[in-house]
Amino acid sequence: MPQQLDIFADSRDVVLRNDLAQALLDGDCDRAQAIADTLAAEFGSDPALAPGRELLAHLRWRQASAGAPRLDLDALQAARAHLAGALTTAATAALGAGDAPRWLTAQWLGLAGQAAHVAWDPAQAEVHPAALYLRAQAWQAAAQAVARITSWRRIPQPLLWMAQARWRGEGVDAGWPLLAEALWLAPARAAALLQALADRELGRLIARFEERFEERFEDPVEEAWAWFPAFALVDTPLLAGPLALAEPPAQSPPAQAFQTIQALLRLERQGRHHDIVAHRARLQSLSPPLFAAYMSTRCPRTHDRPKP
Repeated sequence: MPQQLDIFADSRDVVLRNDLAQALLDGDCDRAQAIADTLAAEFGSDPALAPGRELLAHLRWRQASAGAPRLDLDALQAARAHLAGALTTAATAALGAGDAPRWLTAQWLGLAGQAAHVAWDPAQAEVHPAALYLRAQAWQAAAQAVARITSWRRIPQPLLWMAQARWRGEGVDAGWPLLAEALWLAPARAAALLQALADRELGRLIARFEERFEERFEDPVEEAWAWFPAFALVDTPLLAGPLALAEPPAQSPPAQAFQTIQALLRLERQGRHHDIVAHRARLQSLSPPLFAAYMSTRCPRTHDRPKP
């Protein structure tokens, strides 16, 4: 039987708007241009028209620059800023919140390819291909780009990039060692990444650290996050396996405390009481708050014990 016309779903402006969005998603510039011209002629004030043209202009630029895939740094900086700002807003307006991320991902991937020649320079970090691949959620490509940076594991920003790429791409066990190293090397910057990565379990661990541990430090709050890997071991001993691959800096008290807790976990499994006492004393000298957190898991408070 014939269906009744839905004047909302089947009206001319909605059809044109949807067709324009699909052409933009397909990267079909000629078709998108024709539909935009029709939409402008028939519905000149349509709200999808201006953002749609913004996206179309970007696709035209991508086509024109395809013959010269290596953009200079100024062009890359301008393109990155435009994509992160005006184009993100336009994509949401023209394509909708559901489809905009897919279109934007393709643009970030394209820009990362055009930045493949960019070497590591802290002043140009935003246009390094690793940063752009991360925006595209291309985790493996981002990790490969970081791996090409000499001594990346000793430089805060590349180390943070690799921690994010491994965490998202390979799983939390692969990301934890690098996240720990980043927290020792650049606590404040790593804490920002920590919050961005937080899933349910990590979020709970962060909350316990903030509630029971962080405020008790004499260090600035930002620096206190260097103690988070050690606290994670105390709070969640199952992390001992993944965190065994972390490389602590030799002269860092938070890292020394981390290693002391690693040793304590081994000694406890072996039942070596005399060595346990010595390592507990060392932990207390390194950080009384961390020692208190550790002992609270070994010596439950009286009111926590079941009554006879």
